[in-house]
Amino acid sequence: MLENLSYNITLYNQDIIIRFNRNIVDQESLTKFLEYLELEIIRKRSHLTEEKATIVADEIDRDVWLKIKHKFVG
Repeated sequence: MLENLSYNITLYNQDIIIRFNRNIVDQESLTKFLEYLELEIIRKRSHLTEEKATIVADEIDRDVWLKIKHKFVG
């Protein structure tokens, strides 16, 4: 068990249990941090190259433009 005055970390089987005092961190900040952590985990596991990411982004841009084009073009 790792201890700190602000939080407590316990390793239990395959789980990591982190306890905070409610007065130390608000739920919204904690949620944002956990979402960031989740995205970092996904990013590290990803095999997506920058070139492939650019292709996917271009496809998304094209698809979005096709859906909203009628709002801008008469």
